[in-house]
Parts: sequence; structure tokens; C-alpha cells
Amino acid sequence: MKVTQSKIKEYLVERNLNESKIEKLIIENPTSKLEDKLERCPRCYSDKIRKNKVEWTNTDGGIGLEDEIAIADGISGKATYKNEVVCDVCDFWLEDPNGEKPVPFSKKILRGIWEFIIRI
Repeated sequence: MKVTQSKIKEYLVERNLNESKIEKLIIENPTSKLEDKLERCPRCYSDKIRKNKVEWTNTDGGIGLEDEIAIADGISGKATYKNEVVCDVCDFWLEDPNGEKPVPFSKKILRGIWEFIIRI
């Protein structure tokens, strides 16, 4: 799967497509509803979806039966697992149970500027 991602990235470099151009194309792309009932990426419509079963560690602050069960399991020493769902084509995270999705560089810069403004 990593080989596929590297081939796609090489192709994007050959076509001179950077992140901003890709985002523009995605926005301009008419969103058609596909009738095949497959789980697809909402960003690129690929059905190449990777599901990783990960230990659910971000259980605090949630309200609901699922959160309460996970907290009780944690106290008793059992681990609760959830699916982390990622598109293999565009690397878009469909489900992120632990909040580990990588933050884009532009958002990191904006957060840094915002934190600087707040401190003043």
C-alpha cells in the first residue's frame, strides 16, 4: 500500500500538481453519488479504504454508553479497540478515534499565529 502511495506521489510530481491545485480540483469536481454501495472516500471517491484496528485511548470527555463501557474496561485493565479508517489513495482520514490525524502545515502556522495573538 505504501508502494501505491509513493507511485501516486511520483505521478503528482510529474503532472506538477501540488496540494493547492489538488484541493482546487476536488472543489471543482461535481460530487456524484455512486450506486455501488461500497464504502468510499468522500474526498476522492476511491474504494481503497484501509481499516486499522487501534486501541482506543481518547475516551475521556465523551458522553454515551460506548464511552462509559470503554472507561470501565480501562479501569479493569481491558483494552477497547476501534477502527481507524484511512483512504489509501489520498490519505484522507474518514474515522479517527484517538484524534491522531496529522495536522496540515498551513493549519499549524495559523494556530501558531493565533496563539501568539492571544498571548498579547
